[in-house]
Amino acid sequence: MSIQKAPEIPRCPFCTQEIPRPRQVEPKHLGDFDYGVCECGAVFVHDITGHNLGAAMVEALAFACDDDWDLAWELMPEEDYVDALIEGYDISRHKVFPKGYDQEGNKIKGALSFIRLKDDIRDIKSDGVKKRFALSMEKPDRLATKGEVTLRTTKSHGKRYSKRQVEKLVRSNDIKALTQMAFEDPLVLRKIQRLLYTADMVKRWQAVVVLGAVASGISHHNPTAVGDLLRRLLYSANDSAAANWGAIETVGEIIRNQPSLYGSFVRHILGLIGDVPSRPAILWAIGRIGELHPRLVRTSSFFVLFDLLDAKEPEIRGHAAWALGQLGAKEAYNAVKRLIEDKEEFYLFDGDELKYTTVAHVARKALKNMSELEKGKMEIQKNEAKKPHSQEPKEIIKARQIYQEAEILKNRGQSLDALAKFEEILAVFDSHGYEVEVANVCEKIGDLHVMRGNMKAALSPYKRTLAICEKKNDPISTVIMLEKVIDIYRHLKEYEKCLPYYMRALELVENLSDVKRSALFLTGIGDIYERKGQLEDALDAYSLAEKLFRNMGAREKADLLKSGIEQIEARLKANS
Repeated sequence: MSIQKAPEIPRCPFCTQEIPRPRQVEPKHLGDFDYGVCECGAVFVHDITGHNLGAAMVEALAFACDDDWDLAWELMPEEDYVDALIEGYDISRHKVFPKGYDQEGNKIKGALSFIRLKDDIRDIKSDGVKKRFALSMEKPDRLATKGEVTLRTTKSHGKRYSKRQVEKLVRSNDIKALTQMAFEDPLVLRKIQRLLYTADMVKRWQAVVVLGAVASGISHHNPTAVGDLLRRLLYSANDSAAANWGAIETVGEIIRNQPSLYGSFVRHILGLIGDVPSRPAILWAIGRIGELHPRLVRTSSFFVLFDLLDAKEPEIRGHAAWALGQLGAKEAYNAVKRLIEDKEEFYLFDGDELKYTTVAHVARKALKNMSELEKGKMEIQKNEAKKPHSQEPKEIIKARQIYQEAEILKNRGQSLDALAKFEEILAVFDSHGYEVEVANVCEKIGDLHVMRGNMKAALSPYKRTLAICEKKNDPISTVIMLEKVIDIYRHLKEYEKCLPYYMRALELVENLSDVKRSALFLTGIGDIYERKGQLEDALDAYSLAEKLFRNMGAREKADLLKSGIEQIEARLKANS
């Protein structure tokens, strides 16, 4: 018989903290289970037999939702919660036996089923869950008494609206009623978001427009909920494995409705342009934003859209022509004109109606929009007229023009000329206190230095952009810049300098509930510690990364880390 591993302290699979002993909590539903709550917000249910894991998992989900069963049955795994299982748990000793047997060879059948809701749902439900568990702690542990302890708590939660209620109002396009509901029930945003995945294309587009309008409507009242929605949408758009239809389009609608709050997210949309399947969505979002707020788009790298007019896919060519027409980008007039004989067809949603149209038809309409703007016949939208840009100093207006020229040069491969122009306007934006523009220009300068292989020269502008992103409390942009700085230091083999940037990045992505990036950053931290000879610290980082990869199903990465962990453990044993 193989040597038994020593019993382990039971720890949360999501945060690795030691968990309390599960206890009875009333009311019961599907069986005689005990419950527990970790400090990180995860809940767990104990099945003493190990044969009722399905019921235990459902019970854990309901417990996490504070017995709001309507909500529990609407939640989707991975999208709304993550789960995990620990087998070989003995509640009487509050220990985990990894092999499933104790030292005397007795079979340990117990299992703990874990559920951890995503942050926005957990924030709503966690108080009630923790209160119920805290009340159970005030009563004697049933393991220490002959009789069972019965607790009765009164379930209470805020106003809730059903999926059917929300869907009905979306179909009738009742933005006012939905916005009021979202004020009262933060989960309304999620229920609208679910409609993005319907098979009906018309209904999906309707959900995009409605979700953008409702989110912007509550943005001042509940900016956290809207910020969480934006982050979920952007991260799903970045994750090729996620179901992300409508994510980019909805981000565009939120920006279109609230440019002053969320205009900085335009650069994140354009940053996805390298993903070919996402290009129609990116072009649509940019076109919708640019229709009302052309300056907002023009201050970003919108010249990358020009190249998409030559794409082989008619859907991309058509959306590129449409987006540039919405912007009134007269610079693209001749390029769009080449498409007026393009008879290939594609679907286009113009904000009101889904149509099957031709690239040629869209190109002609785009040219008309550009011509009207050139002649002064197109009125500037009221929202745009009120923007501070309308009263900008002449130096800033000129600097914006040079920015566009620099972008063209960069896209043509004339990196030195582009670099000179970016450096020329940096001082202008800096002297007028335009911090967002300074950040954008510095990032461009850093990118050009990297393109030219001058890594050290990229550090200073990247760090300046990073500092502004931190100051503006933009966590997504901050993570992006932290990754760029880390890549530079790794290229320069200055590994120890990476560590504080890894630590800050890890802190941010944990707050964003980005498990994948958390695991990657932990792996990087482990690499640094291993290079420094701090093997125990490396082991801690690698072990946590391995658990995260394992829990999200990335078995190959988890197995690779496990192999490295075993090698470090062998080295530590040899040194002891």
